Amino acid sequence: MKICRTRETGLTLLEVMVSLLLLTIVALANSAIIRSLGLLGVAQSSSDQRPARLRTLAMEYVQAEMEYLANYPYISFRDAGACDPANGLATPFLEARRIPAGYLTSEPRLPVPFSAADILIATDESVVNPGTPPNDCRPRRVTVNVYLHAADAPATPGGSGGVIFVRGETARAP
Repeated sequence: MKICRTRETGLTLLEVMVSLLLLTIVALANSAIIRSLGLLGVAQSSSDQRPARLRTLAMEYVQAEMEYLANYPYISFRDAGACDPANGLATPFLEARRIPAGYLTSEPRLPVPFSAADILIATDESVVNPGTPPNDCRPRRVTVNVYLHAADAPATPGGSGGVIFVRGETARAP
């Protein structure tokens, strides 16, 4: 009996499937790396084309600012005119200030795409029983307004007008 060996010149279906699987895995891993590095056109588009990302950045800043201010006691927010300030009390925060011009010590920094933010402390909050202890200290509303472009911010911090990109509010009470 004579055995004749012939040489195979093609690829089997199994070899083709394995090579396609390997190519797919490499392509998916490579695109995830490229996307995370920001090398794709979608990630490189200008910030005006990514409003969801801008809104997320602004909300993260507002949240960080609120948490930062929450670490201060009410005495820093009191209305010096309505509360009876005794000797040695901390000076209250300004009623309105503009970021980045008026950063406090270790305050969160405004993200790069945004031109300004206003930190406002309202003095006109209503109280349940005015004139009652402690010395008629009213609740204070703290507002953070973030502006995308310089032209969006009002001329003075807390002034009227302007186009607010994101706003956050909280209240502080004694």
